[in-house]
Parts: sequence; structure tokens; C-alpha cells
Amino acid sequence: MTPRRRPANRRAHETIAIEHEGQRYKIGLGRELVCIAREGLGPIVEVFLNAQRASSSLDVLASDGAILMSMLLQYGCPPADIFHAMKRNPDGSPSSPLGRAAAYLIEHERKAHDGSAGTA
Repeated sequence: MTPRRRPANRRAHETIAIEHEGQRYKIGLGRELVCIAREGLGPIVEVFLNAQRASSSLDVLASDGAILMSMLLQYGCPPADIFHAMKRNPDGSPSSPLGRAAAYLIEHERKAHDGSAGTA
């Protein structure tokens, strides 16, 4: 088994508000800081997902799913594999809030490869 790469104690965090099927969620993406002096951002190593109503069934499911997604990333699973494993609507869009979070993983990965991912 691949060893888990635990995130550093100091991380950058980005929060994105979304709405999915009439419910509001917040996606949090934790990224390692590659160079603290320049605030260079490394890969996403944590995902948080919370529904608007704390401790509701939706919130618990979303949060638990995000924890598992974080662990997949920390054990070395490529973000593209996580994204492609998620269910989709007939138009190809993610069918769940967790799928939307996975789409942000891919978006950030593309930006990093294109060199357009900058500082926080």
C-alpha cells in the first residue's frame, strides 16, 4: 500500500460557494505552500464540503465524502481518477456536490500544468 502523505500544518485554503439542486454548499480546497516566502501553491491535499444546514443529512454525507476524497489525494490517487469515478448527468456535468468538488480538483490541476496557478 502506498504510504499516506500527510499535509503540512501550514496550508493555503480556498473557499468556493456553490448551489446544487437548490441546496447551497461550500467547497474548501487546502493546498500546500511550496515556498512560504513567495506564497507558491502546491497541489490540493484536502477537500472540505459542507451543506448550508450544519449537521443535516446532506451536510454529513457531503463532509464524509470530502474526507474520503482528501484521503484519496493524500494516498496518491490522481485528481483525474477521482473526477472520472464520479457520476454525471446526461449532459456530462457532475451529478452531485462531491462531483462538483472533484471538477475543481481538475480545474486547479490544469491551471498548475498551464502555469497559470499563481499565488493566493
